[in-house]
Amino acid sequence: MAIEKRKETEWLDVYRPFEEMQKMIDKFFEEFPRILPTLSTETFVPAVDISETDKSYEFEVELPGMKREDIEIEVNDGILTVKGEKREEKKEEKKGYKKIERSYGKFERSFSLPQYIDEKNISAKFENGLLNVSIPKSPEAKTSSRKIEIK
Repeated sequence: MAIEKRKETEWLDVYRPFEEMQKMIDKFFEEFPRILPTLSTETFVPAVDISETDKSYEFEVELPGMKREDIEIEVNDGILTVKGEKREEKKEEKKGYKKIERSYGKFERSFSLPQYIDEKNISAKFENGLLNVSIPKSPEAKTSSRKIEIK
């Protein structure tokens, strides 16, 4: 049995599948922004704190840099929806150059509300980038709870 020396190109053939896989991965990440445009940096989701008191449900929505007129609130079929559009423009002018940056983004957050709320007396206040929505409980909500005995 004779021992044959392998050609140098035969060793490279072992790595060819990995080269093809690397090309596929590179192509995927090049096309990723086009495939999933909803994951752009222009979309934002404001933080919301929800709490309950004896008399109401309180929603605190963080909307820094927004104006009152850019925000909408509605209650429809037991769902509270807060939506708006954030528009921001930064200008910087110095000797020799001018820089303008703009960013835009829409948001919409919806929350299912409990059955017994007083829709007619919902109030909202917007101050210093914080939106506070207060949803009073109806009289039925206050009497509908009962203690359950554990056996």
